[in-house]
Amino acid sequence: MNIEEIYELIKEYPIFKNAEQQNLIKYVTLSDTALCDFHAGDDICSPLSKDVPVGIIISGNASIFSADTEKKVMLKSISAGAIFGISTIYSEDSLFPTRICAKSSCKVLFISSNAVRSLIENDKNVMRSFLCLLSNKIVYLNKKISSLTAGSAERRLSVFLSENASDGIFTFTTSASALATMLDIGRASLYRAFDKLESDGFIERKDKTIIIKNEKEMLNRYSR
Repeated sequence: MNIEEIYELIKEYPIFKNAEQQNLIKYVTLSDTALCDFHAGDDICSPLSKDVPVGIIISGNASIFSADTEKKVMLKSISAGAIFGISTIYSEDSLFPTRICAKSSCKVLFISSNAVRSLIENDKNVMRSFLCLLSNKIVYLNKKISSLTAGSAERRLSVFLSENASDGIFTFTTSASALATMLDIGRASLYRAFDKLESDGFIERKDKTIIIKNEKEMLNRYSR
């Protein structure tokens, strides 16, 4: 991938789309970027990774897990178009706060944190986009915390499945105990919640795969 192709690619992403072209050319050079391939199961970055650059998923799917390697709680699924590492480029903690693993073969474009910082600090449009992105992340995290820590076990489970399913399908990559801990409910309550969602016709269980049949109605049913 040459630098012109990289410019064409990154300008489609929210934080870069309003950047002045001359600033992209000036502050993001070929030496600041790397296109990497990952196989299913590979760590893209982990809590042991230092100074992780900004990453863009070009193709494939990945999962974001908690930093705790013993429980390995999945937080979110991401796919082509996702960007990560933005919220840590000004962090005083050099270690990455989560583990990102490839679910399938992935291509990831990495852009050095120094290049992104230079772009933010020298292009007002990029700075506004960066602040908007961080604000949206804060609002999203607050909503997620509220959703996952309030209400019934069925509500917590339905919200989790909705946010982590891909095309209506969620595949377990962690234990039931870890999921129960994440949702702050007991294992027995988690199993009853799965039974309830299935008996109400909102999900279908097949081994470690959960098929969501009607996401909107499921969330409405357990909205309290």
